[in-house]
Amino acid sequence: MKKLIFILLIGGLFIGCSPLIMTYQDLSVSSNVKAGMTTDEVRNILGEPVISELDRNVEEWHYCKTARLYTKDEFLAVFFVDNKLVAKKFYFGKDMAWGDCSRDVKTGDYKVPPEVQAILDKK
Repeated sequence: MKKLIFILLIGGLFIGCSPLIMTYQDLSVSSNVKAGMTTDEVRNILGEPVISELDRNVEEWHYCKTARLYTKDEFLAVFFVDNKLVAKKFYFGKDMAWGDCSRDVKTGDYKVPPEVQAILDKK
């Protein structure tokens, strides 16, 4: 899956002639992502994450789909330890955010899954 980025030129009263970048990653293919998969296997299914972070030995990737009118941004976080997927978690961004979802990673109802928090607490 490839990340789709739409650039909309919106003129007039709102933001002038600046391009507005919106990320639409297909989160529905995440059903093919299973515990124990490697980072390469997950990347082959989901594509490149919009954000990746490393905290101790836990690697965290975030994928997103920018909200449409009157909805919230949708996110998927996947967590790896020793290059193996240990958890995935869907979450929604803050209430009807404006702009690209990649700016709002780890907002809204984001929480680290308990099994990942237990790994982080050990280190």
